[in-house]
Amino acid sequence: MRLILLILSLLPILAFAKTPASIAFYYGEIDSVRELINYDRVVVTPGLITDKQINTLHKAETKVYAYLSIGEFDGTELPPELKSASSVKNQNWNSFVMDLTATPWQKHLYTQADKILAHGFDGLFLDTLDSYYLFADEETEQKSQQEALVTIINSLHKSKANPQLLLNRGFEITDQVQPAITAVVAESLYHSYDPLDNSYRTVKQKDTQWLKGKLDKLKDQGIEAIVIDYIPAKYRERQKAAAKRLISEGYTPYVSDGMLYEFGVSTVVPVAKRVLGFYDGHQFKFTDSPCHTMMSMPIEYYGYVPECRDINTTNFSKLDISRYAAVFLWLEDVSYQFNNSLQTWLQTVINTRPMLFINALPTNRLLLNKLGITEAGELSGKVEVTKGQRWVDGYYPAPFSEFETYRQWSVKHSNIDSLINVKDERGKTSALLIQAPWGGAVLNPFPIAYLANGNQTWLLDPFWLIQTTLNLPAIPAADATTESARRILTSHVDGDGFPSKAWFPGKPYTAEVLLDHVFTKYALPHTVSVIEGEIGKRGLYPNISNELEAIAKKIFAQPNVELASHTFSHPFFWSVGENKQYGDHLPIPGYVVDYDNEIIGSTNYINKHLAPANKKVKLILWSGEADPGEDVLGIAEKANLLNVNGGNTYVVKGNSSLTRVSPTIAWYPSAAQVYAPVLNENLYTNLWTEHHDGYNRAIETFEILGAPRRLKNISIYYHMYSGAYPASLKGLLDVYNWSLKQKVIPLYLSDYARRASSLYETGIAKTLNDQWQITSTGIKSIRVPEKLGYPAINNSSIAGWDSGPDGKYLILKQPKTRLTLQNSPDTDIILKNANGKLVSWQPNGSTIQWDFDSYVPFEFELANGNSCELQSAVAFTRKRLNSTTVRYKTTQSGRISGTLTCIK
Repeated sequence: MRLILLILSLLPILAFAKTPASIAFYYGEIDSVRELINYDRVVVTPGLITDKQINTLHKAETKVYAYLSIGEFDGTELPPELKSASSVKNQNWNSFVMDLTATPWQKHLYTQADKILAHGFDGLFLDTLDSYYLFADEETEQKSQQEALVTIINSLHKSKANPQLLLNRGFEITDQVQPAITAVVAESLYHSYDPLDNSYRTVKQKDTQWLKGKLDKLKDQGIEAIVIDYIPAKYRERQKAAAKRLISEGYTPYVSDGMLYEFGVSTVVPVAKRVLGFYDGHQFKFTDSPCHTMMSMPIEYYGYVPECRDINTTNFSKLDISRYAAVFLWLEDVSYQFNNSLQTWLQTVINTRPMLFINALPTNRLLLNKLGITEAGELSGKVEVTKGQRWVDGYYPAPFSEFETYRQWSVKHSNIDSLINVKDERGKTSALLIQAPWGGAVLNPFPIAYLANGNQTWLLDPFWLIQTTLNLPAIPAADATTESARRILTSHVDGDGFPSKAWFPGKPYTAEVLLDHVFTKYALPHTVSVIEGEIGKRGLYPNISNELEAIAKKIFAQPNVELASHTFSHPFFWSVGENKQYGDHLPIPGYVVDYDNEIIGSTNYINKHLAPANKKVKLILWSGEADPGEDVLGIAEKANLLNVNGGNTYVVKGNSSLTRVSPTIAWYPSAAQVYAPVLNENLYTNLWTEHHDGYNRAIETFEILGAPRRLKNISIYYHMYSGAYPASLKGLLDVYNWSLKQKVIPLYLSDYARRASSLYETGIAKTLNDQWQITSTGIKSIRVPEKLGYPAINNSSIAGWDSGPDGKYLILKQPKTRLTLQNSPDTDIILKNANGKLVSWQPNGSTIQWDFDSYVPFEFELANGNSCELQSAVAFTRKRLNSTTVRYKTTQSGRISGTLTCIK
């Protein structure tokens, strides 16, 4: 066996030059399709996938097939109309074996198929085709069943939905249904699974040879032969070797666990992108938990997906550890003490994935012993750092109190390193930052200090902490800050203060000030919202509603303004149980908050009364605490509205702790809340109590969050009342003027929201010949860390890339991208960057045809393109920037196309 594996691992790359389209068979629950999008085709249980998830898979150009059992009914009891169609049970799966000739069963199948296909499936995977052998002993009876099977398959093929059909075996009838089928699937060619005892076995050679004969006959007829072999994901290298062998023999492989609940190996190997984090729901709700507020941002920066779970509601027995790259727990002692199932689970997964314990360690002595850590007593009195000072230099000092005691931890094994040690006044020492083969731990009072002013601050670098303990492999990272290799610039306005009078001559409304000095002056995309309760006749000021609505119409008519709603009554809280000492919403007489009215009602009002004929509301901008739950997000989702606002991102010089930098989104299975990349001017003016021009400090924020890591895009975010004072307007204009000097791509907030909401639904996989495969459902930019090297343009399907402060920013041009990375850059002609959205980039010999959408006068740069000539319907100027880069500029915006002819 070892010799076979060695030979397979050395198969030349050329053997996979014509690999078939990948496929996955997955029958587990689907919270997200971020793994499934890696495959070209997926077979799923139709009742476990939503229409939205099917649409997401289609965005990734992944075809979706629904499982349909042809020969068996899976249920505890047969419906009355089907009782006459079955007389046998399949004891292995506890299902009813059906008579294929029975009219009620055929009718049931056609009805089920129509219902399934109505949800947008591309085809059906027809299983249990051979189950009739469990009752049909006579040849004539078998023949009758086979004829009925042919009728069923042909009828499904001819149905209105015209589905593609995959058959599971059915070798006896494939000749008769060949025009109707796309492929034939067979299980257990080399590796089998027994559900009765949950065991994996090697298939007997005679059984393998029999099945190979059947499959090879199909291949000779031009029918794709797909083989499912069973090896669990914990043996990933064995899975890959098995898949390579199947490909070398001409089969399409899928190698996974026996129940098909894991994400297995086909012609691609999905990279485990999830990082599992735990919090205690008795202490926090998800969006307030340190798992989300502290750890999610750096984890998503590295290209991984934080998955925060409440220890009180998690079914640990159902966790599939194979889909996670690492695990972390941010808990108190009491959380471990009252959750034995958590500690039992931890004992089973230690050393299977890197694990980081934050704040406290488990209380189970056996588990601590397995970790190699012991509690040796307590520290008291004055405590100081004696080792690892370099890791905390430049950070707020750890807040040790002489009036408290701290647990004393010591490590037992030489392969466990204590990176930060402390000592009390009696000379007792304790390890507070531990690096171990299983991961690590950072313990109280690290890693966060809670300050007297209510703020929090990191006591060390969270990026370094994650890399030191969890050691996440470097991967191409989905990135929402950038497009066309330029940092995204957005501008959006909450409607608050629209009716307020400004301190300018003539006392105009603040909205008029912004119209005259911002929206018409800066030819950038602006996203502007209003609060219906402030300007509509149903609201607070019906007597001046006509006047206010006329101003809103002028703003919305601007060609560079897109429409958003800031709700009907500006709810201050969006979650049940909030402390509502300030009330629920604006004091509109007789009104009780109705979230449907806040979202859908206000949107309908704007569309009907304020919007020009060619525009509709695209977004809901959350108000107040901006803390909608999944149920409220679902209202916007069903109304096809994007959503933005919320989050906690506010850093300036002197107050730049990354505790105030939120993740991009709060993700739920049915929707995602897109956080405002940076908070609005309220924070910069101390809630308008001082420094009315303070918003110009947002420039500091954008600089801090742009380098050395690009953590956020440039997001100009303010309220209508920024037009109230000359000072506040000046502060705002300072930010606009600075932003225009940066190398950016101006986008509407809806563009950003669409990309950000899909951030976690980006697939990363490796092909069997070690190429990267990137699958996007909305993200247009991928950041490649410096350590991974340079993109090889000849062997990839990207349009180009440019260097940023923290890596290479790739420009994607299609949903699925194959990428080879190398040690040095090549000299191919590539798109270096642009200030417009790439629509197409099609090289063909010595020419490149391209299309862009740009909201501002368009420009783009080419690398290695000095020999190129540009042809376009619009006039461009050309400037050579250096020996390798040339820039093209035009005064026009919008959809712009052209051709580059390049002599190599």
